[in-house]
Amino acid sequence: MMTAPAERFFALSPGQRRVAHELLMEYALAKWQAYVERQGEIRYRESVCGTEQTVDASLPGNALASVRSGQGIAAVADGYREPIVAMQDGDLSFPESVTFAYYAIYNFFRRYAMQKEEIDDWLLVNQAGSSEDDEKKRMAVLLSAIERAI
Repeated sequence: MMTAPAERFFALSPGQRRVAHELLMEYALAKWQAYVERQGEIRYRESVCGTEQTVDASLPGNALASVRSGQGIAAVADGYREPIVAMQDGDLSFPESVTFAYYAIYNFFRRYAMQKEEIDDWLLVNQAGSSEDDEKKRMAVLLSAIERAI
């Protein structure tokens, strides 16, 4: 009998979980990149100062590269500061699945590059999975990441 995906995920070693996380982040990054390609330049007005901002569409990809290389961590962390605040303030918004992709990669970066251990393993799985609207496909992506991490 097949165990629940969460049980299968939590049966992985910490190293295998990281591999599964990275595979899920690659999926989330593809969802982000597809959105950016459709949208073109993404601009928003920051409400506190009233300045117009442009979203750095390369930031999520840079975050993954930073986790992998251990390089550029401070620059990526600095790059996330304004858009994360803008999202929390409601100045910047994306479709729900794209928001999940963006936060998944941000939290993956925080967990593995900035060593924020309080970022829950399953939060990363849920956020990356939620970048896929189709629940059946979401489950298949998770199961594939688990299998590839073993």
